[in-house]
Amino acid sequence: MNLNMTILYYCIIIILLYASWLIFRGIKKHKYKYTFRKPKANYLKYKNTKDEINDAFNSAGANITIDKYNNIRLIILIVAVVIMSVSYDTKKLPFILVILLTCYIILTPVKKFGKKDSPFMIIIKMISKMQNKKKDIEIYRLLIQIKNIAITRQVKPYSADYTINQLIKFSKLTKNALINFLILYDVGKEDEAYKKFTKEINTKMGNDFAMILLKLDKLNPLELVEQINIIKDKNREEHITEKHRKQNTISDLIYFPIIIPVFILFLNFIMVTIWIPRIESMMFFE
Repeated sequence: MNLNMTILYYCIIIILLYASWLIFRGIKKHKYKYTFRKPKANYLKYKNTKDEINDAFNSAGANITIDKYNNIRLIILIVAVVIMSVSYDTKKLPFILVILLTCYIILTPVKKFGKKDSPFMIIIKMISKMQNKKKDIEIYRLLIQIKNIAITRQVKPYSADYTINQLIKFSKLTKNALINFLILYDVGKEDEAYKKFTKEINTKMGNDFAMILLKLDKLNPLELVEQINIIKDKNREEHITEKHRKQNTISDLIYFPIIIPVFILFLNFIMVTIWIPRIESMMFFE
């Protein structure tokens, strides 16, 4: 009897905690009607082409194709299996092989597992986000470089070709994008140059920077400096907003562990004072 009551008690606690977590998540996302939506079965579907995966690698700064990635992944699996077969006894080997095969399947280069991002894409997106931040920092420095060129060469005219070549000397992460932009720009393909640059550097700063590059031959130095200052001010405001958002998230994470014990104690009080006596009385009458 006591064991069954204990199991029932903790099951109810777990259910209430899970329901509270669902409600909290629904409130945070402002999607109340989807909070208790019935989950659908997810199936592994191959929803991307090789070009999309290769673009994902490029955005993460990895100079590799999907074919090379699959070959490397297979080689690592084979080498790991051989090493584990030699190092471990036969009792532990099946368990280790299951882990290795699971990792191999999880890291399959697909975009979706059902309707959710695959672990591969989650990792790629995390790396891409870090890479984009580094690119934005470099673009910010290049904007300062353009501003300096515009100020120091107000009397002597400068061209987009000269300016971009100077930027290439000081660039690292954006060098290939600048070179490709200059090649297309020199042959009069401005729209293609813009699309190519923003595809390689797919950030707000990248889009604004590409627009500045297109205007190098069209604006006088004072107008160019004004445009650069507008972009810098906008980027500064976005950075401050992002910083405040992170601080709010951290404060929520700090506050949440304090709420959990209080909530558990409250549930415990309700269970001990209300639910358990009622359940015992019902079982007594039966």
